[in-house]
This record gives sequence, structure tokens and C-alpha cells, in this order.
Amino acid sequence: MKYLLTVIFASTFYLSLLAQNEGKAKGLETINRDVIQAQLEFLASDWMEGREAGTAGNYLAGDYLASLFKLYTLKPNGDEQTLTPNRYQKLLGLEDEKLTSYFQEFSAIEVQPSEAQAISLVRENETVGFQYKTDFDVSFVSQSRTVKAPLVFVGYGIENKELGWNDFSGVDVKGKIVVRLAGLPGDGAPDSKAARLIADKELKISSREKNTTAFDKGAVAILEYDPQKDEQHDWRANPAFRYNEAMLESDTKPDSFYDKKLRLPSDKHTLPVISISKQMLEEILGEKGPTIDETVGKAAKFKTNSQAVEGELEIDVNAQTKVLGLRNILARIEGENPNKIMVVGAHYDHLGKHNGHIWNGADDNGSGVVAVTTIAKAFIESSVKPQCTIIFALWDGEERGLLGSRHFIETFDEMDQVMLYLNFDMVGRNGSPNAPGNKVAMIYTEAATSLKETSKEHIENFELDLDVNFSAVEKPVGGSDNSGFAKRDIPIFWFHTGGHTDYHQASDHVELINWRKLEDIIKLSYLDMWEFANKPELIKE
Repeated sequence: MKYLLTVIFASTFYLSLLAQNEGKAKGLETINRDVIQAQLEFLASDWMEGREAGTAGNYLAGDYLASLFKLYTLKPNGDEQTLTPNRYQKLLGLEDEKLTSYFQEFSAIEVQPSEAQAISLVRENETVGFQYKTDFDVSFVSQSRTVKAPLVFVGYGIENKELGWNDFSGVDVKGKIVVRLAGLPGDGAPDSKAARLIADKELKISSREKNTTAFDKGAVAILEYDPQKDEQHDWRANPAFRYNEAMLESDTKPDSFYDKKLRLPSDKHTLPVISISKQMLEEILGEKGPTIDETVGKAAKFKTNSQAVEGELEIDVNAQTKVLGLRNILARIEGENPNKIMVVGAHYDHLGKHNGHIWNGADDNGSGVVAVTTIAKAFIESSVKPQCTIIFALWDGEERGLLGSRHFIETFDEMDQVMLYLNFDMVGRNGSPNAPGNKVAMIYTEAATSLKETSKEHIENFELDLDVNFSAVEKPVGGSDNSGFAKRDIPIFWFHTGGHTDYHQASDHVELINWRKLEDIIKLSYLDMWEFANKPELIKE
């Protein structure tokens, strides 16, 4: 009897394994150029008008993508809805019906500076008024705000332990207005001590990081002057010729996608960030204050030059706001173990349509979207139920600050059961005209070594023509929608084929896609997810 049970168990296990392998192969066969191209050509067409979050084109794209999930028979994983019959239907006996949608709806607040902005410098014997878009421009404001506070000059506004640099040493910025220079110490002087140290450490310190440091130290506003740029050039009211850039030419300069910001209602209000001219900075610093040349020169020698500035600044910044409705698109394949969840995602929004020009976003991020939908289809076609539940997510509002993925992470009740996230963002192009046609980067959580090992095995065993640059990061929080998952210590991996000259340009068109590379990336990702969804023990929890 014991022998018979052993034989039965072994036979059952073998048949199950055989069915899985057949299912995996069946799903893999569905991934081909025709399937991929058919989806992307429509998604990146002019009908979608660039898919900017909150626009009609974005809603059309969302409806199309939800219809694909429904066509492929994935279960909806969005909002719970109640359909209430009308009066006539109620007379026929129809009752309220509860169902789940493919859409997860959420609100976002659109913010842009108004034309009514005022700044004045108040000293003992005088008040100096500055003019909007002559002396200053409001780079970012999350709400209308009036501030009157003392001034502190903080050099480049950097605090970085790795570099050993602290512009805030010896000065108190709490309740004060910070005045700083854009960029990094040593900018414009590549042979200086500061520039060499920064280059050796490969440091990148963004304006966002600087803003966070100032906010955390209690500053109430930020003024920034860029020594490497003529700010007033962008404020000129009389361009002599037609707007003419490498990727776009028109009678007038198109409205910029970046003129408006979106934030979640739950986001904290941020500091007003104001770009100022050289003349305004010199007026603020005064005769007794530090000079620009002095500060730049000291910084190049790795010396800070922070100090309080005489007088107070009155700032009256005003914002125009409105609430927009955005939608994530969520579907799932139920696993044998509902308590183990893996998420495959990509953002479907892009930059939209401005002054008649459409930013189609074929690579950014139409390529990533069709990777998600094609993998979902392959899993369904395999006819094999995975061990783990897989959620397929198409995020809205990524271009405006990762809004969709952030909202999902903040509201999804089962986040503690999510054990892996796979992200796609721009996976359809070559990094440059001279770059090999099979290059792709895979960024992954350093501790989850199986992510790299499994990918390498699949590339070799299935003869995929991919040269992958595996980049292990302890906590890969930068770059895309992987950020929120990595911050929660969920292992992630994401594919990216690199930037190119059409990035965030109206020329990011579908005919420029490298179809063979995109197909192989999707095949590799499907094979990887198949392995992890059926052997979750491979992922370090």
C-alpha cells in the first residue's frame, strides 16, 4: 500500500508538472509582434490625444485597456460599485446589483501659479517691489500663500553626509525664507576640488532633495538663482522668430505640460519655490551680504558661505486649483494561495495635447502598458492557475508624480500580502542610434538575488536576444512606479531600455519602436513571473 501511494503521488506530481510546463509554453506562444503591435498602434494613436491624466484622451485609453482585460477574462480588481435600477426597472422587479469595476477612481488636485504674484523686500528705510516674470517666476506652489519672514542665504542649499557638505551649518532657517543657488558646488569649474569630489562619488542631488531638506528644517519659502542660466531669457515677451526646437516648430510656444502640477489630496503642502534673476538676488543680498562670485568661488574650493541676510521678504503667491478625476485600471488572476500577491504594473498616462501638437508616448509608456496586457493574456491562455494571485495594474498620473501607484499603495487593504512588484517604463527603444539593438536594463532589489538568476536562466534557455545590464539596488525607490513598493521593502524589478532624443517629445511615435526587443522583453518578463508566481519561495520575504 505504501508503495502504491508513493507511485500515485509521484504520478500526480509528474502530471501536474507536465501540465504546468505545457501551459507555460502555450502562454509563451501568444506573445508575438502582431499581438503587441496591434495594441500599441491604437494606444499611441492620435485618437488618445497623448493620454494626459484627467483628459478625454486618457479616459478613452483607460476604457480601451479595461476592455482588453475584460476580453481576456481577467477578473476586475477596482472599486466596488452598486448599480441602482431606475423607476421603470424597479417596477419590473430589478434590485440593486453590487459589482466590481476594472477602475480604481481617485481625485487629484491640479495646481498652477496665477498671474497675480507679488514680492517685496522690506528693510529699515525702504521697501523694494519685484515684478513677476521680470525679476522672478513661481516655479512651484501647492496653494496660495502669504509669507513675511527674515532671509537666510544657504549657498547651494545642500546637506549631504556622503559628500561631507552642509550649507545649513551655523545658520537657523526655521520660520525663514531660504535663498540659494541652483546646481552643485563646482558647477562650471570641472577641475575644482568640489567638482572632482562630486564626480568621484557619482553624486546626484536634485532640486527635490534640496526642497525636502529646507522643508524639514522649517523654512517657509525658497528663492533660487541659477548661475548657469539666464532666467530672464525664458520670460521674454517678444520672441523674434517662430518657436523652433529640434522636435517641434510652431507659430507660438506651446503650453507646457510642466506648467501645471497634480497632487493627491492627502499630500502635504510644499514650500513655494521661486526662481529669481541675478539682479533680484543681488538686491536681496545687499552690499553687506555675500556675493555670487564669492559663494561660487568658495564652493569650488569646498567651502560654504551661508549667512543671514538683512531685511525681510513679503511674498504673496497665488495658485489656481481644480479637482480632477483619475483612474487606475486593475485586474487579477486568482491564485491557489490568495494570501500571496504579486503585482505587474506600468503607467498608461503621458503628456497630452498642447496647441494642436500631440505627445503620443509610444515608448513612454505605451510600450510598458502593452507589456502588462500581453503578459496578462499569456497567463490566461496558459489555462493554468498560478500559486499566487497576480494583480495587473495600469497606473494613472505617473507623469504628474506617481499618483496612481501611490494611491493604490495607500488604499489597498492587502498590501501586507504583496511580495513582488514588476514594473515596466519605456521598454521599446534603443538608448541611442548607435546603441546595440538588444540592450536593456533590469533594476532590481539587491537582496532578491533570484530575480537576476532566474532572468539569466530564461535568456539562455529560451534563446532570447537580450543583453541585460543587471543593476542591483539596496532599495530601488527612484525612477518610476516601483518607488512606493520599494519604500515598503517589497522586492521589485523593472525593465527600462534607456532615454532617447524623443523622450517627452511630440516625436515619440510608434514607428520608432524596436519590435523584436520589445517582444523579447515581454517574453522574459512572462517567464520570470511564471516562475515566481508558481514558486513564491524563490522571493526573499
